[in-house]
Amino acid sequence: MVLIERLLALRRRKNQEEVEGRVAEVIAQVLFDVGADRFLNGSMLLDRQFRVRFYAVLPPASDEMLAAIALCDLPEAQRMRSCMAEVAFDADVVSYHTPGLTDGLMRELLARSAELRALPERRIGAVFAFR
Repeated sequence: MVLIERLLALRRRKNQEEVEGRVAEVIAQVLFDVGADRFLNGSMLLDRQFRVRFYAVLPPASDEMLAAIALCDLPEAQRMRSCMAEVAFDADVVSYHTPGLTDGLMRELLARSAELRALPERRIGAVFAFR
């Protein structure tokens, strides 16, 4: 019975807004886990399931990879690096720079991935009404 329910259930499709939210989560988490210097020298990858991953060293290209961005290439990351040289690394600095880094990463991911551009921008309401 569970198998039939899974087959008939509507699958929730991801959207660009959810991917962007996950990008912001990954940025904040990785910054605190590995530090700003290692983070800014790493890369972000988007896989076929629209999962965002951080890699300290860019993995070889594969069919699972939709897009990969070296963080050091982003102007937002360069601004963050210059700011980090002048101030202490803390939650306020991370929260200040995360939106800009998120916007820069999404800009590049959208430019490099037709599959991501094909996703809806936001989740729309329920299409079916059940009676």
